[in-house]
Parts: sequence; C-alpha cells; structure tokens
Amino acid sequence: MKEKKDCKIIQDLLPNYIEKLTNEETNKYIEEHLNECTECKNIFENMQKDLKLNSSKRDNREVKYIKKFNRKLKLLRNILLIVVILFIIVVGRKTMILMNLSNRANDMKNQTNYHTKTETYSNGQMSILESFNKNGVTLGKMSIFSEVNDTINIILYKSETEKIALIDNGTTKTLNNSTDITINPVYFTGQNIFENLFMAITTSIDKIELNRKECYLIRDGNTEKFIDVDTGLAIKMIDNQNNRTTDYKYEFGVVKDTDITKPDTTGYTISE
Repeated sequence: MKEKKDCKIIQDLLPNYIEKLTNEETNKYIEEHLNECTECKNIFENMQKDLKLNSSKRDNREVKYIKKFNRKLKLLRNILLIVVILFIIVVGRKTMILMNLSNRANDMKNQTNYHTKTETYSNGQMSILESFNKNGVTLGKMSIFSEVNDTINIILYKSETEKIALIDNGTTKTLNNSTDITINPVYFTGQNIFENLFMAITTSIDKIELNRKECYLIRDGNTEKFIDVDTGLAIKMIDNQNNRTTDYKYEFGVVKDTDITKPDTTGYTISE
C-alpha cells in the first residue's frame, strides 16, 4: 500500500521534476524511486517523450509564426519604402516646378516697365484695375461696378516724391495724399525652397493650357491658381469659397511717359 502511495506522489511530482522545478532533496527522492520502480520509470520516460514532442510542435509553430510575421513585416517595409520614394519623387517634382516659377516671377518683378490689367468678379460686383509702371512711377486706374451701388472710379498715382489717390463715388470727389500705393505683378509661388516645399506637399499641380498659354494649375483647397509657365505670373485665380474670379494680363516694355502723367486733381476735395 505504501508503494502505491509513493508512486502516486512521484507521478504527481514528475511534471515539475521534468521542468526542473523541484529542489535537490525532492530530486534525490524521485530518482531513488525511479531506480526501484519500473512502472514510474516508464511513466517518466513517456512523459519526457510527450514533452519533447509537444515542445517540438510548439517550436515549429513559433518558427512558422516568426517566418510569417517576418514576411508581413518585410512586405510592409517594402510598401512603405515605395510610398516614401513615390512621395519624394512627386513632392520633389512639384517643388522644382514651384522654384522655377518663383525664379521666373522674380525676374518679372524686377522689371521697371510694365502694364497690368486685373479684372475681378465677385457676388454681383466687378472691379477693373489697370496700371502703368515705368522707372518707379505708377499710375493706376480702378473702376468698381456694382448692381446696387454707383460706379466708383479711383486713380492712383505714385512717384518718388508724391502719392495721390483720387476717389470719385458718383456724388463726391476726394483726394488722399497718404494712401500707400503698391501695384505689382501677381504670383502665388513661394519665395524660398521651404515655402515651395510646403506648397508642394499641400497642393496639387497640373500642366494645362489657358487662353492659348501653357500654365500650371495649382489647386489649394477651394482655390485654383493658373500660373504662366513662361513668366511665373498669375493669369487667373478662382476662389470657389468666396465665389470670386480674377483675371490678370501683363505687358512688359510698352509703357510710355505719356501713360504715367500726373492726374488732374481739379474738382477733388482733400480728405481730412
């Protein structure tokens, strides 16, 4: 009876013994019993075989899982690499386009003789601004047409010594000598590589033809900007959010001295 009881104790301890979780005294007790008991020894050997088999199966499953995980990781890495390369190519191309447009626009901005005409349409109102610029002298003429108000005519004049704004709203004529006047060609590209890089990331750029001119269409949210390929200057802008469309026209080297004569201020009252 005692032997059967010892066998049950040993058999209960065998899993921990195999896993090396028992202490030295218990190990000695188990090993002495196994040397004397054939039944427990057979059970011990079978346990070892089962454990080795299960361990092998578990190892195989782990190896397969690791291989599968590595394949997925490699695939994901390759996909990310392709996406990054495509991103760099696309953004790099757009950045180069914007930089070229910026350089051309800066060349145009340095021109000292140019004629511009801007027409803006927005919510039942149209404004036309025509300016003549030569050697630092500017003469601009603006007309604002509205469905509900009288037409407003504005004349802007600027030289090295004078600044004049003449405003005729249909009922009164006023003269303002302090209005700051700046009428330059319009462009929507950045002035350095960081600005153009940001624009390249946040906008789409397509090459199209508008009014028989090659231009780049730059889409930025609700805004569409058409930039002349040759000059880098804006030739049209559509602001869909504010329902506003602006057309730009430029001529260089055509302004004469007679186009920029100081306007007659007779009949205009100096504003306070």
